[in-house]
Amino acid sequence: MKMVFRAGIITSSKRISLVLLLLSTLCACGYELVKEKGIFGGDIALLSVPVFKNITYEPHASLYVTDAFSRELLSTGLFKMDREGTDGYLEGTIREIRMVPNTLNKDGLVIEKKVNMTLDLVLVGKDGRTIRRWSLVDEEAYRTDIINSEDYNKRNALQKVSARMARRFCATILVDY
Repeated sequence: MKMVFRAGIITSSKRISLVLLLLSTLCACGYELVKEKGIFGGDIALLSVPVFKNITYEPHASLYVTDAFSRELLSTGLFKMDREGTDGYLEGTIREIRMVPNTLNKDGLVIEKKVNMTLDLVLVGKDGRTIRRWSLVDEEAYRTDIINSEDYNKRNALQKVSARMARRFCATILVDY
């Protein structure tokens, strides 16, 4: 049986090979390069992030940092967060928070301060072994010239630093693993 098209004659064996080629390309759609979520080939997909330790004298800083890291880790889509039955947990310690003068006005009064934060992170597996350690440092300036808004500005600066550190940490995880 022969069919005639403009391009020429297509025999039944060529038609069968054309159909097989078409079927193989249609069936190849939807493949996955990464089968599991998480890092280390899916070994850590369910993660716990307990409240970070705060060894500084800055109150509530651990809440800002823990919240920023939890949100950012969830937004990557690599992890599910839970407290029990996890594959590992992220232990964080706020080592240092310093407020240093950044800008002075003409009278020598501080109108802008800079908050510097140092954070140590340890990824621990479910068997208790340390998988990886990170140390992050970041800073943010905030205004202090209006005395009524200084605490608000400092809290906002701590939240910005925490969010930026969390984004940088997640970017590091995505690149490394």
